Amino acid sequence: MTRVDFFFDPVCPWCWITSRWLVEVSAHRDLEINWRTFSLRIKNRDLEMDEKYVKGHERGLRALRVVEAARAEHGDSAVLPLYTEMGRRYHHDKDRDTDLGDVLEDAGYERALASAADDDAWDAVIEASMKDALDLVGEDTGVPIISFDGSAGFFGPVLSPAPTGEAAAQLFDSLHAMATLDGFWELKRTRTNPPIFAERP
Repeated sequence: MTRVDFFFDPVCPWCWITSRWLVEVSAHRDLEINWRTFSLRIKNRDLEMDEKYVKGHERGLRALRVVEAARAEHGDSAVLPLYTEMGRRYHHDKDRDTDLGDVLEDAGYERALASAADDDAWDAVIEASMKDALDLVGEDTGVPIISFDGSAGFFGPVLSPAPTGEAAAQLFDSLHAMATLDGFWELKRTRTNPPIFAERP
């Protein structure tokens, strides 16, 4: 079994595509996926940014607080159902201001956890998760971030569209091999596709 830590902000479309790829891979490879929080709002709080990005990242932070509150109450198994419901609404339905209480209910959890959205006490938990990610890959990245077996990791993969079936699994195998090779650092090319989502899960 390969342990995978996946760091995400629910408002990031690239994270969403990569997360669905990982779910697809898990049907073909023996994975233990740990869904970890990473706030683009916290990461970029000292940068001057367009107001629309600030608002979007603030939505992500509020959602991540709810994710961590649900994790604290129900365990790690609560994270993927919540993230999946958020991804449906944010990225497929374009419901940027979705009600987090509705998200919780549809994912099978109590609405009351939505109050965590405005409780910045959860930010310390999110920042601790972010530190784990940035210790692996460096400070000059955002998300998605993926790591293998708690050590080797990198920013990405950025996919659009994501492969499916055995092609998804083969991509995972290749990335795992590269990430765990001592001395491998970076591959990059200019992205020309917008986010291309698969069918709404």
